Amino acid sequence: MKKIVLFLTLILFGVTINQSCKKFDYDIGQEVGERDKTLLKNDKFGNKDLVEFSLALMEVMKKNKDIMELIKKESLKKIDGDYDVLIYSIIDKKNIKGITFKELINKNLITKDNDIHKILNRYPTLTIFVPTLPYDSFSAEKWDCSKEIPAITIRNTKSNRMQMISPDNKIGIIPSDAIPGFPVIVLKINERIVSNKNFSNFSNLKTKEILEKDGIKFKFWSEVFGNLKNNGTQKRVTPMLDQKIIDAYNIYQQQYQNLNGWQRDYIYYNIQPTTPNGPFIYDFKEYVTNFNLEGNATSAYNLISDQTDDPHYLNNNRIGTGHWTDGDYEFKFSTLINAKNGVGDELINGLVINPNDLFKLEYEVYSTGWWFWKKRWYRITGIHKRNDYWAHIPLINWNLDDYATSIKIHIEEVDLTTTTTITDTRTVKFATNFGISPSLGEKIKLGLKFGASLEDTQTHTIQRSFTQGNDDLGSVIINFADKIIIQKFYMQGQLWYSTRSYSTGYCKFGVEPMRVQ
Repeated sequence: MKKIVLFLTLILFGVTINQSCKKFDYDIGQEVGERDKTLLKNDKFGNKDLVEFSLALMEVMKKNKDIMELIKKESLKKIDGDYDVLIYSIIDKKNIKGITFKELINKNLITKDNDIHKILNRYPTLTIFVPTLPYDSFSAEKWDCSKEIPAITIRNTKSNRMQMISPDNKIGIIPSDAIPGFPVIVLKINERIVSNKNFSNFSNLKTKEILEKDGIKFKFWSEVFGNLKNNGTQKRVTPMLDQKIIDAYNIYQQQYQNLNGWQRDYIYYNIQPTTPNGPFIYDFKEYVTNFNLEGNATSAYNLISDQTDDPHYLNNNRIGTGHWTDGDYEFKFSTLINAKNGVGDELINGLVINPNDLFKLEYEVYSTGWWFWKKRWYRITGIHKRNDYWAHIPLINWNLDDYATSIKIHIEEVDLTTTTTITDTRTVKFATNFGISPSLGEKIKLGLKFGASLEDTQTHTIQRSFTQGNDDLGSVIINFADKIIIQKFYMQGQLWYSTRSYSTGYCKFGVEPMRVQ
């Protein structure tokens, strides 16, 4: 196995490193000194603006405790459900001397012709994130602004080897498997808030506009992030199956075993062999229910926690730890719905999951031996998957008179919000067995399944958004005819039902009707 050796120089460090310290792959910290411009010219990650902003922010925090109080206060608002502070939301806030945040930053920028507005024009959703670190070592709630000046880490979506700037003006690269156990804030591009400058489908988003500055408008890319502000993340509570779903299973599995009917026929239309016709009932709606990642725990964790293809080794102690700079995981569920009128639609939903709700992580305390050698660091030594997470994502009232007999769900773990639009073309079937009931005076479904008529097969095209840089977790097709309950069994004398799960190869989840009224 290739070993990356750390070369230390006594001139830079002025200390003797204990030989027992575990060593990792990082670059030697460099003194910023007199705001050395060569650090910006030689920036290997292409984050020149973000490095310069971070250096200025560090100077501002060291001289203005009230600015740290401002960042802490704003982070605790959890505007998007996480401890995020959108820079644009605080640029006009003032310190106790009446100087605005943007004036303080501009005063401390290295490049004379640069200013905060030029940086934000390139990165409109630039955000300060206050992480929650292992064993309660640091968080927004615990931040003592009167004593603690945090380091600044720049989140890099192309690598987990991120830059860190220390309060004593040193800059270096964090090992990809290191988690700090001391005060740190993160400068990053927001994954939950989008602007009309970086989101191609901004005008089509139905979410509420939350801010407008300098002609730039901001929205959540999914309404779920606005709803998280006061409610926290979704609760892991799995409801009991509705009795009507159990009845649908019993009708076709027990009473009419050879019929192999559609359970959703009974749920949405009250249709069964003895009553083969019925109107659509709006009491139920399709939901994504249980969710989990597939494969072993380490592979699943690395899949959604890393932005690179670098290898990670569990027992040779290299597991990427990029999740600490990002807070909760964000999953994007894009549901492609084909309608009879030929107008396709992409329904976008977000799912937020705390890493601790998907994984149980075990840590080891260690010292890196570099320019933060006096600080405490953590490394992951064990990963275990949790049970299924309850997602509860609403989809559609599945009326076959409006929609095709199948829908397609595509899933991404979100790291970036800049999107492109791609075309999704597929052949779908539509049920044609609908007619007006003389007695009811309304449209009803005529017969089980497709009735006596032939289904109508059409080729439809839908525009779907896709984000380069996100972790693509695959797609599945959900059919109206799919069974919801697939079997029943007894365990410890109690009756249980197994519902169908869908697998992309990277994750699995359930889709089933849930009562909404």
